[in-house]
Amino acid sequence: MPPPVAKKPLFPTTDDPIVSEPIQPATVVVIHPGSYNLRIGRASDAYPVSLPHCIARKIKSSPPRPQPSDWILRDECKACATLVDHFLNFQHPECGVQVKEGVKAVEELLLSRPTLTGEYRQLTPFKQLASFNKQAQPEKLERVCSQKWTNTEGSPPFFVGEEALYVSPKEGYQLSWPMRHGRLNIHDKPGGSLTAVLADLESIWSSAIYSQLQIPTKDLKHYRAVLLIPDIYTHKHVKAMVDLLLNNLGFEAVIVHQESVCATYGAGVTCACVVDIGDQKTSVCCVEDGISHKATRITMEYGGSDVSRCLHWLLRRSGASLPEINLNFAPGILQLMELKEAFCHLDQDRLGVRPHVMSVKLPQQNIIKYSLRLGDEMILSPLALFRPEALGLQGAHLIRTQPRSEGDPDDPHDEDYLRRTQRQSQQGRLKKDTADISRDTTDPGLTNMDDSMAPTNLEDDSNDVPENGDDLKRKMYSCLLLVGGGMGFEGAQTWLQYQVWMQMPVQHRMVLETMDVITRPKDMDSGLVSWKGAAILACLDSSQELWIRQKEWRQFSVRMLRERAPFIW
Repeated sequence: MPPPVAKKPLFPTTDDPIVSEPIQPATVVVIHPGSYNLRIGRASDAYPVSLPHCIARKIKSSPPRPQPSDWILRDECKACATLVDHFLNFQHPECGVQVKEGVKAVEELLLSRPTLTGEYRQLTPFKQLASFNKQAQPEKLERVCSQKWTNTEGSPPFFVGEEALYVSPKEGYQLSWPMRHGRLNIHDKPGGSLTAVLADLESIWSSAIYSQLQIPTKDLKHYRAVLLIPDIYTHKHVKAMVDLLLNNLGFEAVIVHQESVCATYGAGVTCACVVDIGDQKTSVCCVEDGISHKATRITMEYGGSDVSRCLHWLLRRSGASLPEINLNFAPGILQLMELKEAFCHLDQDRLGVRPHVMSVKLPQQNIIKYSLRLGDEMILSPLALFRPEALGLQGAHLIRTQPRSEGDPDDPHDEDYLRRTQRQSQQGRLKKDTADISRDTTDPGLTNMDDSMAPTNLEDDSNDVPENGDDLKRKMYSCLLLVGGGMGFEGAQTWLQYQVWMQMPVQHRMVLETMDVITRPKDMDSGLVSWKGAAILACLDSSQELWIRQKEWRQFSVRMLRERAPFIW
């Protein structure tokens, strides 16, 4: 009798079985890439190292002409030099009108909520403030800013992190951000191809691992990595980043997980509606027992940097032009961000006109001090996140949901393949049923079959949407987890709770006993919660089966993500 023929395995397997070994947290590097910050550290560290997620490369053209940064001045918000009605004259006329109407909507929102004493606020007169602030003369101090320009002696090919931000524009370096709005910064300008962006990521990550974690690149074969990705991701971008970690940097193995789920791990909650407000994007996702519901994911392409730009507009409306702050280059943007973090708030009970002393500190220049009077500008700018029309943004790209996979040649049995085979199967059954009915003439009632009995919409996605019953909705309403670094203002917790309460259906208001808004879980910075959750995940014994090893990736490529990712790929 001949030996039985071995069947081809249904799922990817390797020759070497997965050996369960205790996880050494010191040998696991957790990487959380963001639009502004890169948070990286060992899983054994209490907190990660945070550095600007940017790179400044030497311009090879002659003469070198660095392009202005589009970090804050987005294309639809760039303005001309003239002023119209205390606001900027934008490149497209709709934006200026939109900002004015949006600021009016934010002011109405501010007036609609009472203070703790039950009274309602009165708007501060910005025209009177403008007449005072325009007469205020800047004071040039003798003290020089301690921040220095980055030393470019020897003309290194690139700088990363904070060094990249403080390269003088005269030195001929171009500042680039490999991630924007929570995804890879692919664009049609120089350095905007996928290959160029991945090269920037490799340079930034390898430099950070070597300089901050003291791990040489040649030793990464003894380390594992945990990569955090956004809730709404692009499949080919995730594949490219995993390939970068395993093949280019040479990590032994990698785990990929979503930010929102890791945020619940870091906060120590099982069910929550996770609101992640970063520098350039705001995402909302409902997480239950470690699962991110696909139908609840939404990303809006605005965040903390847009609040900074709105603050700049409101300051100019109130006569505080601050001409030293140039939003075309990084030092001026960093100064504006410092002013936002120092003065902006969401405290409903802090009202009226107040004196403010603002100091502009630019590298190796004398500090310039302004004595100004400001009112509602400090609360209106962060409130613009609840009325985003005040941010002056336009376009259908501002709101994103999870797209379908575009397909991958390395993964023939992907979502698209299953969808097509299911449609062909349904069409085959429909043809067979139609043929049987036409042959059967004994029952005339069957020949008059109603068209509604036949499946007509073969592309229906209703099965993809979970049945979100009232019980699940109550769970999500009862726990709101606010993470990210874009909403770290005093009073953000009460404003978010108030806004959700006002939009909540009446039937849920009646049955909801409590609504917890968690902004600093375990007294931790809200921007570090997702990283901390990923570090916890890496140390769990149950995570052993999630690791994608280098040998497996080289053999099966993206199919390993379908088999090992802890979310539906």
